[in-house]
Amino acid sequence: MAKHTLEIEFDYDFVLIGIVSHEKDYRLAWSINNLMDLQLTKQDSLEIKGKKQSTPSFFSFFHFDNENEFIDYAVIANLSEAKSLAGAENTLFGTGEGHETDTEYLIPEQKQISYFFVIRGEMDDDEVEDVIQKVKSIEGVQTAVRIDVKSLRSKQNLIF
Repeated sequence: MAKHTLEIEFDYDFVLIGIVSHEKDYRLAWSINNLMDLQLTKQDSLEIKGKKQSTPSFFSFFHFDNENEFIDYAVIANLSEAKSLAGAENTLFGTGEGHETDTEYLIPEQKQISYFFVIRGEMDDDEVEDVIQKVKSIEGVQTAVRIDVKSLRSKQNLIF
């Protein structure tokens, strides 16, 4: 019997802006909403399980679909929400002795980035630059840079 394989080609045609900030995710989403007149809302955390992980990692995720302009916006944390290693029991004063918390990165090759701002839809370079300047103007944002999605090894983690 012949063996058949299914090859899936993902569409990486979106704008990816890396944001460096110490702000909490909800404060950053609120600031972006106010500045850009969006309605980013908290969604269920994005769940990703790498090949070498025993348990999945969860990443904070905010989303808004602008149906009038056919543009989809998302803000995703690069650092996973804290999780305990398998078998670790939490106590009143933190994790039990000998237990550590395990954190993962959504895009490990971009560890310096705190959040990713994903924009899907038609947007020219001037509009993207305008968005980057607006994000940079947010208090608590150190910088915002455009990232070439195709150059990332972990780009499949941005497909949701």
